Amino acid sequence: MKMNLARFVIVISVFAGVYFGMGHFIYARLAAGLFEDARYAAALRIFLFLGSLSFFLGMFYRAYPPLFGLLRFGNVWLGLTSIAFAALVLKLPFDYVFPGLVRPLTLGAVALILAVSGYSLYNAAGPPRVRKMDLRSDKAPSAGNIRLVLVSDLHLSRLKTPGWLEGVVSLVNSLSPDAIVVTGDMIDDDMPGLRDFVPVMKGFRAKYGVFAVAGNHDHYAGIHNMYEFEREGGVRILTNEMVNIGGVVNLLGVDDEDPEIISNYRPFLRRTLNGNSLPVVLLKHRPTWFDEAEESGVFLQLSGHTHAGQIPPLDLIVRLGFAYPYGLYKRGESYIYTTCGTSTWGPPMRLFSHSEVVVINISR
Repeated sequence: MKMNLARFVIVISVFAGVYFGMGHFIYARLAAGLFEDARYAAALRIFLFLGSLSFFLGMFYRAYPPLFGLLRFGNVWLGLTSIAFAALVLKLPFDYVFPGLVRPLTLGAVALILAVSGYSLYNAAGPPRVRKMDLRSDKAPSAGNIRLVLVSDLHLSRLKTPGWLEGVVSLVNSLSPDAIVVTGDMIDDDMPGLRDFVPVMKGFRAKYGVFAVAGNHDHYAGIHNMYEFEREGGVRILTNEMVNIGGVVNLLGVDDEDPEIISNYRPFLRRTLNGNSLPVVLLKHRPTWFDEAEESGVFLQLSGHTHAGQIPPLDLIVRLGFAYPYGLYKRGESYIYTTCGTSTWGPPMRLFSHSEVVVINISR
């Protein structure tokens, strides 16, 4: 318990330092470019600080429920802060090269920030798009094929509604899946209203059922909550186990938050896949350890977690931090597909990506 508390304090402290540091940078660049009168600069400082505080305080609504009212606005403010920081960092060299144009450059940056933020909100508000791919494996039965539909990173919480989830379920069912696979982060909260989503979850329709693995946010919300919720919703959770799907593929799910898996991943894969004669589809929340999966004979790894960054500069950070940040990649005879997710986390915003569900046809 003490270790968990210490980790929480460290994480929150680092986050607060970075977040408010970004806010101070935004204030400094805007004040220098827009105001000569210190009174206006002070008003800007107060405005930006209160905006930043809305997200930070909203994070603690579990301890003090009335703070939830700040959470939705605070998430949008977080996105606005991220976009503003990226835009003003890009503007910085021009301020030094063209010192006489700092004010018009700053006004242009403000207009760009507002336009990009508005479009990102609009872009993320639409329904998930459908992406389709066909993959072939020599291990697949000659007369067999299977259609998987990938859903990931739903982040069900008080910020989502059962009506929104009904739209996702309807879209997925319209794709006639043989099996539905979920690569983690199903829930984002241990709220009492989580049970309101259960009847909607039961609406998923697939010939062989719905299969899922846990993600890091499922653990943050309480892994027992995720287990109970998904089982009530008719989802089979694969916790470091493999099942056969229609005699065409073997589906292996791992919990990459499990300490035993983290410390023994390669031996676990080799032991589990020893003697396997069918294509193996690996469900793993984070798009990591793909080299080990390829070495062990995994045909396709399906992952999520990254959200393709959603907005700048997070999209750049994701690309720098992950070898397989978004899309389909091949190594040897193995593939990894990292989805950008069926929903968003944090800011309800996307600039260069779209929420998605993915149809994967596997045949010989």
